[in-house]
Amino acid sequence: MSQKRADRSGPARAWHGSASGRGLRFAAAALQKQGHPLREILERAGLDPAVVKDPDARLPHAAVLRFWEEAVKVTGDASLGLHLAGRLHPAAFDALGYVFRTSASLGDGLGRLARYHRFVEDALTLVIETGPHGSWIVVSTPSALTSRPLAEFLLAGLTYGIRRETGDAKLDPSQVHFAFARPASLDAYRRIFRAPVRFSRENNALLYPRGTLERPLRGAEPELREVLERRVRDVIARLPRLESVAEDARAVLGDNLPEGRATAAEVGRRLGVSERTLRRRLRAEGTSLRALLKDVRRALSERHMRTGVTLTETAFLLGYSEVSAFYRSFKSWTGQTPGTYRREGAERQGSRKA
Repeated sequence: MSQKRADRSGPARAWHGSASGRGLRFAAAALQKQGHPLREILERAGLDPAVVKDPDARLPHAAVLRFWEEAVKVTGDASLGLHLAGRLHPAAFDALGYVFRTSASLGDGLGRLARYHRFVEDALTLVIETGPHGSWIVVSTPSALTSRPLAEFLLAGLTYGIRRETGDAKLDPSQVHFAFARPASLDAYRRIFRAPVRFSRENNALLYPRGTLERPLRGAEPELREVLERRVRDVIARLPRLESVAEDARAVLGDNLPEGRATAAEVGRRLGVSERTLRRRLRAEGTSLRALLKDVRRALSERHMRTGVTLTETAFLLGYSEVSAFYRSFKSWTGQTPGTYRREGAERQGSRKA
């Protein structure tokens, strides 16, 4: 997690999902309580003021980001996300906030936040990466949706929430990473995180010492958590199907195989994300580039064998440098040699015609 943000070339991937209006409702109420002109902020962001009254509203990502950016401009508070996070409560995220609170341990709770992230936000993914130095809590967003106030709000909100739900007000992260550039003043960051904060990094992330995820949560209540979890799953089940990074990567691999460019770097470039972000988002979907490459090659090889493409041409189309390497792979996938597979397929087709 030490590397700086990679240079991203190629077209940015378009996101058309939505965000829950619950977080925006919380921020709007906090701004209004502080005496800021909420109606002006909403209008400048192109939002109907009625949305803050609808607990089940889903808003376009771009609208939520505009709200945060306009709120910063109107209030003149460059660190607005940090300041509002101090007021955050589980109720701001409805049932999911309480699913986290009633989980057995910090790791369990964060795992459920990661699993059910669509309840709050389609484009955000939360991933836990455990290594020798501890556990990173990584909040990943598509590059086009990176927003300083939103990133501050999320990481500071997580930090406050972890302290509150473990009952340890001194539980601080070891490191904090933000994807945006270093701001002029770091006073608020030092006060809230009480840890080294680095900017222009690959993602927005918190590092906690080893063993932190095993900490029990003081509100643990398994029976209540199960009831709340059903509510969260029901809401997510009714949401429109979300674009899949795995499906996009699969399409890029199929296009690039004949040219020998089926690499993480090239797939990331085509999707407008870094290699690290690509791997993280695939892992969040339960797969990897290696697994996708294997699936794509197998599906294409079976198609080519059925349609009479030669072994040499098939090996080339699948990005193999030698026919023998393709031959071995095909046999490991199907349990048959390409010749046997092709012959038996032709026999089955002939019997169907007879």
